[in-house]
Amino acid sequence: MQLIFLGCGDEHGVPMVGCDCDVCRSALSEGSRNARSCSSVLLRYGPSYTERSVLIDAAPEFRIQATSLGLQHLDALLLTHTHDAHILGLSTLANAQRRAGRPLAVHAPAQILEGVQERFGSLWTDKTYRRIWQPRPIGEAVELWGIEVHPLRVNHGIGGTAYGYVLSQGQRRLAYVSDMLRASEEVRQALSDLDLLVLGTSHYLESIDVWKRSVMDIMTALDLIREVAPRQAVLTHLSHTIDYESVSAGLPPEVCLAYDGLVLEVMT
Repeated sequence: MQLIFLGCGDEHGVPMVGCDCDVCRSALSEGSRNARSCSSVLLRYGPSYTERSVLIDAAPEFRIQATSLGLQHLDALLLTHTHDAHILGLSTLANAQRRAGRPLAVHAPAQILEGVQERFGSLWTDKTYRRIWQPRPIGEAVELWGIEVHPLRVNHGIGGTAYGYVLSQGQRRLAYVSDMLRASEEVRQALSDLDLLVLGTSHYLESIDVWKRSVMDIMTALDLIREVAPRQAVLTHLSHTIDYESVSAGLPPEVCLAYDGLVLEVMT
């Protein structure tokens, strides 16, 4: 299975509009790993004749992310929550599926789908999309072509509630949790014994009051990683305060920063 980071930025992206900091300036350079679109990942797996593509979240830059990868259609979509940075690419995605004549199974907990329906009602009602758009509420788990997917409800701080996903194939397990401020005991147990943990970390060390925050920082994430001990961890949802080169140099060997276009071979 390939895990492809289509985007690894926070809701502002990098470079951020109106900012002239060192990281934002460096992001304008060709090939810079500080250039970040909003967070989203793609899973590709299965034999070539039945390869499956499953997207987690549809970022506002989905058109650019998909075309740069040559992605033409998907088999399924998982949604973590309804904040703009995670769903504003849905219309572009739905149109791509319509042109390809391919139905799209859209999986998320019921309240997430209800929130999306409030924002994108035409995907449910317009006859153009009714055969393409196939919302499917997730209960405790869903099986996607040999991968078992478990939703994980997490504390998103001032952002409310979000979901991560734990994916299993046999004894191999990975988790994608892009928007979490605090990890409950239940979440810590779910994140134990992973082959790969992807965690959202907007800043290196965020000094504002915790009640004003929505995503953990890198220092908090490293504490959690030490506790749950995944074989590998990748940090995503990175803001313009994170310089790829300087922060990477100080990370433990089993932890790395994501960058747009990063491809990992996992669960193989």
